[in-house]
Amino acid sequence: MTTQNTNVDELIGQVVLKLAQLPKEDLPLVVEFINYLTNQRQTVPPNELSIAEIRAEARRRANELSQIPRTEIVSQFQRLAEEIRQITLTKNTSVEGDWLSD
Repeated sequence: MTTQNTNVDELIGQVVLKLAQLPKEDLPLVVEFINYLTNQRQTVPPNELSIAEIRAEARRRANELSQIPRTEIVSQFQRLAEEIRQITLTKNTSVEGDWLSD
């Protein structure tokens, strides 16, 4: 058994011992925390794309957008910007006012 496996096994053993000592009413909290950690791992973005893959995806999307009238693209952008603004308002993370520069 490798040192890394031994350390993992020891940690799992420690967790099991501590879980066995917890009051039963705390166990749902432990399960909720484990679910939270699992969800965090699942929301990690997939492997980064290569430069060639990014360029190919950009060209594909640009080609799709070339079929859509500019006025519709602007309208979609404005709707999306407003949707994002509303989300930030509900989370109290927005900054009011006009965008002045980069």
